[in-house]
Amino acid sequence: MLKLRKILLYNYLFYIFFAFSILMTIIRINIPKQSNYNEKSKTFTGIVTQITEKEEQITYKIKNKELVLGTLYLKNQKPPKVCLGDKITVIGTFRKPKKNTITGSFNYRQYCYRNNIFYLVDIKSLKVLKKNNNFLYFFKQKIKEQINQDAYLNTFIVGDKSYIKEKVKRSYQENGVSHLFAISGMHITLLARIIEKLLKRFLSEENIFKITSLILIFYLLIVGITPSILRGVLFYILFSINQIYYLHIESKNLFLLILSITILITPNNIWDSGFLYSYGISYALLLQDRKSTKKPYFYSLLEVSIISLIVSIPITLYNFYQINLLSALYNLLFVPLISLFVFPLSLIVFVFKPLTPFYNLIIDIVERISILLGSIKIGKIVFKKNHIIIYYTYFILIFLWLNTKKIRFLIILLLLLLFHKIYPYITHSDYLQIIDVGQGDSSLLHINNKNILIDTGGIEKANRNEGISFYILLPLLKKEGISKIDWLIISHGDYDHMGEAINLVNNFKVEKVI
Repeated sequence: MLKLRKILLYNYLFYIFFAFSILMTIIRINIPKQSNYNEKSKTFTGIVTQITEKEEQITYKIKNKELVLGTLYLKNQKPPKVCLGDKITVIGTFRKPKKNTITGSFNYRQYCYRNNIFYLVDIKSLKVLKKNNNFLYFFKQKIKEQINQDAYLNTFIVGDKSYIKEKVKRSYQENGVSHLFAISGMHITLLARIIEKLLKRFLSEENIFKITSLILIFYLLIVGITPSILRGVLFYILFSINQIYYLHIESKNLFLLILSITILITPNNIWDSGFLYSYGISYALLLQDRKSTKKPYFYSLLEVSIISLIVSIPITLYNFYQINLLSALYNLLFVPLISLFVFPLSLIVFVFKPLTPFYNLIIDIVERISILLGSIKIGKIVFKKNHIIIYYTYFILIFLWLNTKKIRFLIILLLLLLFHKIYPYITHSDYLQIIDVGQGDSSLLHINNKNILIDTGGIEKANRNEGISFYILLPLLKKEGISKIDWLIISHGDYDHMGEAINLVNNFKVEKVI
């Protein structure tokens, strides 16, 4: 043990391991991947690893040598009896995930490719070949049956946010609090503390650590190896080992070790914004010496929120083109609300169902508050999509500020942000953009720093709250640095020309409608 302690005190070992993990990750993500199937394929056989039931359809994630997402449209029929871990064969139409048709928007095909998904299947028929005999899948199935389709039990127990209403989910994103609704280090820490409290009277510190670690590893396998959960579990295990066995490894070195292990296990996570948020903010908070002086809870929380906001700026702007300066204040409300009430209540309600009505009341309050705050336009600043070097520069300035504590790097960052914001107004570039909205028309004319949107497109079958304005028009406008439409011109009343007008007016600043 003494020899191990001496070895672990050499800082360069952690840097060598980190460099090795980076090299291996670069090699692995650049190895071309190819599907064993094509668009003429008709059948796929594999193990069901995830089932999502929503409205009149069920989506199965089916794993073989690759993953396939198969969707079964029920059409008023009873769903087939399929459980997690079952081996099934599906017959259907194979199609590739859609590419983005607007530069800079979310590329679903690329996202699927990075997750080893090459095809989507519209299922015509399904047959169970073999029932599950794997204990892990059996346990997952029991959890799924217990939580059913409850949006927040799915969110906080198994990490599936797909059941949260789109309108509410967008409000969380707009308010900068969506990270609280993904199982992360905060939730893992709370879960670990609860387990430790229950075992404290009966076991030694070392045995408590061993049992807690086993439970957390089992939980990780149940909910899936996502960046934030893996980080949370590794942080707990390695930091606890460091403390219990007096290894005296520096926190920064432990962080490097955890980061290295994560990208070796899941190399494609480096593309994930959740991964960047999770590790970027964790590193920033690790550098803050907040243990030296005790501060009031809300003062400390505000400090953490401001640091998190600053660190997340390049990630948020690169992916979503907008920051909300009030998010630091919103976190003062949502962090204690979620960490002290909603998340612990989720664990209790999972076991004790009679508390569900009270739980639903709390959830309803949280959603209403979020939607109300999301409607506030003050503090939301839109930035035009820029060259990637700008975002790397933001990262460098933030890193220098965190490591040196010199305010000048923060001032340079703010000046660069100001220039980033006003640059489109200085350049006076005029353009006309024809927007791909599927069936229908929509055109954006930018001239003399005025924005004219001619028609909005519209899919009549689409849910009014989940229309194309939210996944095409609004992201496009923000990507172009546009925070308001001066004139919205509707050419005529056909739905595929004006169907998104109401959503657009209700969710974006529109000066005049013609």
